[in-house]
Amino acid sequence: MRRAGLIKPLLRINTEKQRVWRKNYATQVDSGLAECSLDPKEYVDFKRQLRQLNLPHKDGHTCLQLECRLCDRNRQPVTNAQKGTDHGLLAYVNKRTGAFICPNCDVKTSLTSALLSYQLPKPVGYKQPLQRQPLYESRFPHLAVVTSEACAALGIKGLKEDQLNAIGAQWEPQQQLLHFKLRNAAQVVVGEKVLYLGDRREEIFQSSSSSGLLIHGAMNKTKAVLVSNLIDFIVLATQNIETHCVVCLPYELKTLPQESLPALERFKELIFWLHYDASHSWDAARAFALKLDERRCLLIRPTETEPAPHLALRRRLNLRHILAKATPVQHKAITTFGAMRNDILSELQNIDKVNGVKWKRFPVLNKLLKGHRRGELTILTGPTGSGKTTFMSEYSLDLAMQGVNTLWGSFEIRNTRLAATLLRQYVGYPLDDRLQEFNHWAAEFERLPLYFMTFHGQQPLKPVLEAIEHASYVHDVMHVIIDNLQFMMGVSSFRGDKFFEQDSIIAAFRSFATKHNVHVTLVMHPRKERQEDDLTTSSVFGTAKATQEADNVLIIQDKRLTSVRGKKYLQIAKNRYSGDLGIMPLEFDKDGLSYSTQIQNAKRKREKTPSEN
Repeated sequence: MRRAGLIKPLLRINTEKQRVWRKNYATQVDSGLAECSLDPKEYVDFKRQLRQLNLPHKDGHTCLQLECRLCDRNRQPVTNAQKGTDHGLLAYVNKRTGAFICPNCDVKTSLTSALLSYQLPKPVGYKQPLQRQPLYESRFPHLAVVTSEACAALGIKGLKEDQLNAIGAQWEPQQQLLHFKLRNAAQVVVGEKVLYLGDRREEIFQSSSSSGLLIHGAMNKTKAVLVSNLIDFIVLATQNIETHCVVCLPYELKTLPQESLPALERFKELIFWLHYDASHSWDAARAFALKLDERRCLLIRPTETEPAPHLALRRRLNLRHILAKATPVQHKAITTFGAMRNDILSELQNIDKVNGVKWKRFPVLNKLLKGHRRGELTILTGPTGSGKTTFMSEYSLDLAMQGVNTLWGSFEIRNTRLAATLLRQYVGYPLDDRLQEFNHWAAEFERLPLYFMTFHGQQPLKPVLEAIEHASYVHDVMHVIIDNLQFMMGVSSFRGDKFFEQDSIIAAFRSFATKHNVHVTLVMHPRKERQEDDLTTSSVFGTAKATQEADNVLIIQDKRLTSVRGKKYLQIAKNRYSGDLGIMPLEFDKDGLSYSTQIQNAKRKREKTPSEN
């Protein structure tokens, strides 16, 4: 047997058919890591090969830890005394994505690219082309020790400057901010997070290829409390909690990058004690727990008696008692009312956040649907040419502008055209004759948490689901849009009944939405009906399974072609959450490609004001 064949690549590249699959469908959902996708069998095979080569490795909660052979200073062989210890275990292979991450040499690449350095024997004069990235340079050159001025501005009772200095805080007097360094698993500084004391606004600065955490506590501690903002971090870190480290998440409750996970591998227990300052952050702890391994995660649910740490300190509550009340995120298949009691109380005390994210452009939807909630399945249908895609793009843009991470799967319209539509709806007017403004608006639009799958035309279900699952894990996607479902039919491995095929696809998306707590919106064509007849839930193409599985059914009714005074409106035909049904008039503004009456009224007001002056 050839030694070069001992380590088999983990990705699907063994057969010509699989190579074609990888080339066509391993889309760049995550730049540079799109090909990373492991299945359990490949992961087991890889660990078996590591054992055959006597390479030390450790199976962690989210990553496989092993000696990094991309690091120059780790090239020396590991002795027998070091095998089985943590010495040299500096690289991490993510169990879900296959991403190879070395915090020490600051390398993030696919496992395929890293595998060559693990094949033995090495060629004479072998030198790994990947090199250590330059050290992070702070954007704040005038940092100093914390003074009493900073303590007074924070407003935390009893806080002293030596306590802030002890947890790594630095003071920037010119901009009146507190500065903290973010470190990765190798304790290398990869970024910084700052708190502006004037408006309590937080900002984070770090490169796109790295993501660090702010951790306070001894290295031998195996328990940690995770908080979402610097105020809560300061409160817990200065309270001398002996049993737990305190960890501040880098991007609050928006996303948890996979580059941050290695720094949390040493903890056997993680307690989420979060400040839910927005409705879409209500389910963030559960989503993060799935990424971090639910079995080691506990949650302090937000109630009046167990608020966020800074609020608890202000009300003089016992922080250690609240910490002791943390309950597991993962529940068994059968539970009791007593086990759900705190969850029910938490929902009743936070009913607005449980309702979901509110639309700003469509207040009628807030009255009927109450909000946009994770874990639900929505079906949108309407006649051909009625504006389903245009409405759905503005519908999703409204949510993305409020921080809802959104993934678009447009099989009918190319991404460039879809993105141009979204940009025009964001700006409110066409940029064709105002190209000098493009760079300004494009820079603002680029900050929105919008992602696009590069599929086009008919696609089978499997690669689409894999891309969505990847985006859910890596980018913490909360809303997935499939436009439209009919483009996923007719290309599956079985050539049977088309209704059975559609039911299978809908069941897969329903299962994905529930399992990953992601809202899935499916755009579907209706059956051919007479133009003068209203569409109903039974008009959705296929069997009744589609509308049975859906939590919400939205129908665009277009009566402009059948009546002189006909109107177009959106009908909420099914609403499982609150049961409220009704209609929302759709008046179209061609310049802004908008159906929002609020946006149109604001536009008319701006146009009217100059003439009056």
